[in-house]
Amino acid sequence: MSETPVPIPSGSVPAGTPAWSSADAAQWLQARPANWARPRWGVLALLVTVVWAIAVEPEPPCSDVAPCGPDWGGMVQMGLAVGLLYWLARLPEVTLIAAPALGAIVAWGELPGAGSMSQAANVAVIAALAFGWAGARERLAARSRQWHIAERAAGVRHPLPGAIGPLTRGTVPLAAGLLLCAVAAGAVLMGLRGIRADERHAARAVGTAAEVISQGEESVRLRTDDARRITVDAFYPEDYGVGSTVTVLEDGSWRRLVAEPYDAFGWQLLVLAAGLPGLSLLTVGVLARRRAAALRRSPVPALRVLERTDQEGRTWVYAADDGSGRTPLFVCLLTATLPDGVEPAPRITDDGDEDEFPVVDTRLHEAVMLGAPCDGGELVLVTTDRDGHQYVVRTAGPVRLPRTGKEPRLDALAVTEARSETAEPHDPGRTDRIAATLTPTDRPLRWGPGPVARTAGLAITAGVAASISYFTHSLVADGFGWELIPLIGLLFWINLGAILLNWRVTADSTGLWLAGAWTVRHVPWERLRAAQYTGEGSVEMRLSDGSTWYLTGLGEPRLERRLRLRPSYVRMVEEVTALHAHRELRPTERSSLRNHGVPLGPVLLLLVALTAAASLLV
Repeated sequence: MSETPVPIPSGSVPAGTPAWSSADAAQWLQARPANWARPRWGVLALLVTVVWAIAVEPEPPCSDVAPCGPDWGGMVQMGLAVGLLYWLARLPEVTLIAAPALGAIVAWGELPGAGSMSQAANVAVIAALAFGWAGARERLAARSRQWHIAERAAGVRHPLPGAIGPLTRGTVPLAAGLLLCAVAAGAVLMGLRGIRADERHAARAVGTAAEVISQGEESVRLRTDDARRITVDAFYPEDYGVGSTVTVLEDGSWRRLVAEPYDAFGWQLLVLAAGLPGLSLLTVGVLARRRAAALRRSPVPALRVLERTDQEGRTWVYAADDGSGRTPLFVCLLTATLPDGVEPAPRITDDGDEDEFPVVDTRLHEAVMLGAPCDGGELVLVTTDRDGHQYVVRTAGPVRLPRTGKEPRLDALAVTEARSETAEPHDPGRTDRIAATLTPTDRPLRWGPGPVARTAGLAITAGVAASISYFTHSLVADGFGWELIPLIGLLFWINLGAILLNWRVTADSTGLWLAGAWTVRHVPWERLRAAQYTGEGSVEMRLSDGSTWYLTGLGEPRLERRLRLRPSYVRMVEEVTALHAHRELRPTERSSLRNHGVPLGPVLLLLVALTAAASLLV
């Protein structure tokens, strides 16, 4: 149903500013990136192919003819691969440069003796990079299309209102990025310093042939030609069989194997740990500052729109004639830019009850949008506060296009399921209809995973255990290397497996008992503020202290909608919402400890650790 927006004072609208109609807004929406260009597909393709390539890449043993040495190329290759997992999702500008660079390294760095599986994996990595590059190019092209469509709809340009505050966008990311990049540069220098010191020793050293007589965990025991017995450090002692001959370099008390020069792996790991987030933050800061500066330099397009603030403080923008707020165009975070000492009336209503949180004013407000909107863009809005007085706000973060069916959460306690663009608006009577299906009971109510979720959890757990077993065996056989990074990454899947296997929500007279992957949390009824099933397939329980309890990765809303499914987690959210709204339906008994659920995260972690230990023993 339509509502009457809070009007904006007539003097706040520049002369000749057109309204952004639903027809023009629909054309703007149609110019958004194609579905195939969504970052998730590129990230998934790159992740799968990189893990495959690492698993099948041949590891030639260290030898006097082909020493191991510091692997700077491998560091760059792994750094680009890990960085692209983030850049594909958030920084398509960096992707356009990093993806071809990594593709060239993969293509030109093929080992001479690589097998067909390794070659096929490298081809797959290059194909995934090409796909990700095309997706990033499409998203940037969509930004340009949307910018020009909005500019044509505005027709004329207007200067920004008087004081919009100092240019601060990007300052914090720039400072943090520069600091982390400085740490990465220092790590590079320290790694090179160690290599040069090793080379100086090697230039002065005398080479001695020796026979391997035993192997240690990180060393080998040798017998030299002059019958001396010495112990030399070795990163890969398993590469030197007992009875084989190696060459040792000796310079006073300093000695090492010819096959194993100084390894700067520790410093290289620090380069990646500091350099990747540093480069990302630096790019984010530069882009934000450039966009904000460009918005201030000259007159910009202006359009009349509607906007509203949701319960999470985000601002959603609609076409000027979308009085029902049915089709959000984009979402952003805004900050006020009033002169010093002037504060707008906050968009909240306070009923005077100190035990209750204030409710955000979610009414539609008329506004003037200055700047052409697009994904990642910067805008200024002239709008109204709670009392209808003008004030100016600017974006505190980049403009983001909402996912299909994503809508603002307007009521303090609502079940917000992902819906398609043609779905009906949220029905405020749904909670009452769900309540009508519930019967008052004394015994506690429980919800947990269904057979499909438990099967998926078992499959994920088995896959993680098998992968860790493989990587652990490879680590023991081939030594410490870059394959440790995907090994650590696999551990994050334990969280999802534990949730799918045994999440549990129990409602009793005292409140909710929430069992996730690692802990069980008790939430009294009076502290519960919202139960929500998000468009990403996760459950959120919002509490009065501002915290949120999550169950991530439970479902796929669009697939559930098409198949007309009502999984247990959706039913749980709906019924918890009804119980919160209708006290008479809540259980009157307390639940016992055994009904609260058992977090399986620690159990699965122990299982995986035992699997890795078994691999070591075998």
